[in-house]
Amino acid sequence: MTDAIILAGGSEGEIEKKFGIINRSLLVIRDKFMIEYVVEALRSASSIKKIIIVGPVNELKSRIGGLVEEVVPPGKDPFESTWKGLEALQSREKVLVVSSDLPLLKGEMIEDFLLRCSKEEADFYYPIIRREVYQEKLSDSQRTFVCLRDGCFTGGDVLFLNPQVMEKKKEWISQIVESRKSPVAIARLMGARIIFKYLTKRLTIKDVEERVHQVLGIRALAVITPYPEMGFDVDKVGHVPVAERILKNRGK
Repeated sequence: MTDAIILAGGSEGEIEKKFGIINRSLLVIRDKFMIEYVVEALRSASSIKKIIIVGPVNELKSRIGGLVEEVVPPGKDPFESTWKGLEALQSREKVLVVSSDLPLLKGEMIEDFLLRCSKEEADFYYPIIRREVYQEKLSDSQRTFVCLRDGCFTGGDVLFLNPQVMEKKKEWISQIVESRKSPVAIARLMGARIIFKYLTKRLTIKDVEERVHQVLGIRALAVITPYPEMGFDVDKVGHVPVAERILKNRGK
């Protein structure tokens, strides 16, 4: 069984300004708070045990506090919020970290990701989605892709990680979290050789994984998922009608 952290920090994006809400996770989509879809997905995944939300405590507890084990205050950035969630869990086993703005997430997607992670031992797992897979289902939503020799990919908004590694590698992981939506920024963190191979279109997923191991001594794996919904975070106003349409078609 795996514990999960839902990150619901931040309150100054275009979603909050457009809809007059204090936190993006509390955006109402088809009569539910967006974060409720994430909680439901985690609860329906048989591998998930405890769920902790990291976000504005009073606002979240009064609305959905009864659906999770605990709500703890956020940090100043996603990394610090993740760390606060890990401190609350006190788990020595790997923990799933999920963004609160993934309303299309489903339990079967979580189970599939964890199953793929279980096939190879590592300290840090990150889902990636092929461009053609993402665009087939979510062509009307904007997304950044990075093209490697293996294909063009975008990243998901889920992490599966070893808390003990988080403790040892805080500074580096903080930079990765901050740069997670900028493939070029991540490449810079990896060094000149990685940048050169990226610019000459010779960089592979394995190159990046090996470089992380060389630099940090930790095993990080990119996990190709067939579910583009794991990368569809509703952080732009234009994403809202896309989410509403897909959820309506699901009958939710």
